[in-house]
Amino acid sequence: MLSCVSILRGFIWTWLHLLQFCISNQSLSLDEDKKNKPWRPLPSRRISGSYAFALRWLLLAVCLAISIAYGVASAGFIFMIGVILHNELKLDSHWFTRNALNAVGYAVFDAGATAIIRTGIMKCYLVHYNGLMCCIRWHCRVSPAVLTAHYLSIGIVLTTIHAQDFRDELGDREEKRRTIPIVMPLAGRLSMPLSLSMWSLGLCVRWSRSWMQSVILLGSGMFIGGRFYFLHSPEADRFSYLL
Repeated sequence: MLSCVSILRGFIWTWLHLLQFCISNQSLSLDEDKKNKPWRPLPSRRISGSYAFALRWLLLAVCLAISIAYGVASAGFIFMIGVILHNELKLDSHWFTRNALNAVGYAVFDAGATAIIRTGIMKCYLVHYNGLMCCIRWHCRVSPAVLTAHYLSIGIVLTTIHAQDFRDELGDREEKRRTIPIVMPLAGRLSMPLSLSMWSLGLCVRWSRSWMQSVILLGSGMFIGGRFYFLHSPEADRFSYLL
């Protein structure tokens, strides 16, 4: 059975790492957010830039410490490097590195949270020595289905994460980013119905247990992808991304 404590730990770990990324990202895009997202804490002056800067680096240390404490140090370290590459080193300015780092980020979230939560699903083996029970060895295996889900998640994010860039095209142009909607607008639009439909079909084949699930999943992918292709206004793109 799942442990409530391990689920809570997984939630805390995920939330803190997401907060680390958001503060790092928003503290470096203040001018852009003043135009596109003025409700955020920094442009709305609910927190100061110096406070956000200090909190950003404090969270880095906190996240590394909690990753070590929860036994997912490698996930915490990879996430830290990814955030620095994406935000501080501006690799989010090019569509390829932007998509790749987003895929890595989601993969780390999946792997770290899953590893923490699965500490509550362990099998116990009694080890005997000279007829006496001398220790208990805990063993936890990741099932092939879980690994497949991780790999599919990476592929889905890598090929569809640019859905978030259509709504921010004006701001990205001002920041001179080379995102997919700017570099290849037609191909980017066309990729949405194609990729969402293909991934939906693949998931139906792999995991769907009824025709109703398949219809809902495939229909949702085709509908949302079609919205991205046919509706081009910032408001429409924003709503399509929410879907």
